[in-house]
Amino acid sequence: MRHRLLFWVTLAALLGLAVPASSSNLAPLVPVFLAGQVLGVALNLTPLELRSAGRRLPLIGLVLLVQWTVLPAVGFGLRALAPTPALAAGILICAIAPAEITSGLMVALAGGDAAVATACMAGSLALSTVLVPLWLTVGLGAGSRFDPASLVAELGLSVLLPLLVGVGLRARFPRLGGWRHLWLDMSAACLVLVVLAGTGHARGALLSGAILPISALALALLLGGGVAGWGLGRVLALPRRAAVAVGFPIGVREFGVAIAVAVAVRPPAAGVAGVYGILMVAGAGTLASWLGRPRESKPASP
Repeated sequence: MRHRLLFWVTLAALLGLAVPASSSNLAPLVPVFLAGQVLGVALNLTPLELRSAGRRLPLIGLVLLVQWTVLPAVGFGLRALAPTPALAAGILICAIAPAEITSGLMVALAGGDAAVATACMAGSLALSTVLVPLWLTVGLGAGSRFDPASLVAELGLSVLLPLLVGVGLRARFPRLGGWRHLWLDMSAACLVLVVLAGTGHARGALLSGAILPISALALALLLGGGVAGWGLGRVLALPRRAAVAVGFPIGVREFGVAIAVAVAVRPPAAGVAGVYGILMVAGAGTLASWLGRPRESKPASP
């Protein structure tokens, strides 16, 4: 499944459009699916890799700095280009969302340093409890109130708990590492289910005349994030595994958080986050799978 994400994501989106009940019924299970994604990645992390990531705190801090400054700046620029207030608010909310929870999975699929990527993702989610409300106030005014308690819950239940469980199991039972591809496919399956559950929020936008400007804004945000992530790797002359590990957390935003924020402060803008999520998972997932294919097919050196 992990090498055919574009197909499965497209199928999930079409199913969500054709059978709206499939999205609404799965929506309450999104935290479980997110936890499944993190657990699958965590089961591929060894204690040695985690200790190595802990020694790269300056790099992780720089990634978080770029993400929380460059991406909001891109969002403000796109907001000025949006044709309606709802689309303007929607694309800005996407830009100020934390790093996508699936970015660790993307990095693992691409053959990057999943431990560093997971640390960047977790750090971004932790900072979002403070920075998302701050950027909301700057961008949408003091009346745009959002309670960060839901972000704290998501960080704990969907990221921290499965991460600790996965790493603990891997340390206790090293042979679990031999099922690496099974865990990645489990994460990919959970990702597809998140897309299916989130299609309900995108349904109105996907079936409206606004789909073209929404798609253009979402693709522009993805391109801006990708350039920022790729650019940091180039500026620092990072080796491939590290460059991939910083590129995805910078480049892709957590659309589930973006949907939750939009529903709370600008309900008509939630469709933008839903469309962004579908395009992001399809695009970033396909890129990650493509980057990972040569590495996985290359025979091991004697």
